[in-house]
Amino acid sequence: MNANRLNITSATNTTVKAVLFGAVAAVVLGLGIAHAEGQREMRASIVTLDPVVITAKREQLPTVYITGRRDTSADAVQIASAQ
Repeated sequence: MNANRLNITSATNTTVKAVLFGAVAAVVLGLGIAHAEGQREMRASIVTLDPVVITAKREQLPTVYITGRRDTSADAVQIASAQ
C-alpha cells in the first residue's frame, strides 16, 4: 500500500509542475504579445513629415562631337570569316 501511495504522490507532483509550467508559459506569451502590440501602436503613432520640394538648376550638358575617319591601311587583311 505504501508503494501505491508514492506513485500517486509522484504523479500529483508531476501534474502540478506541468500545470505551473503551462501557466507561466501562458503569462510569458501573453506579455510578449502585449509588448509587440504596444510597439506596433507606437510605430503607428509616428508623425508624418510634410512633403519637401527640392529644386535644382539644371546646367546645360556639354556637347560632345565624335569625329572619325576610315583606316584604309587594313583593307587587305581578313580579320574574321564565317563558314
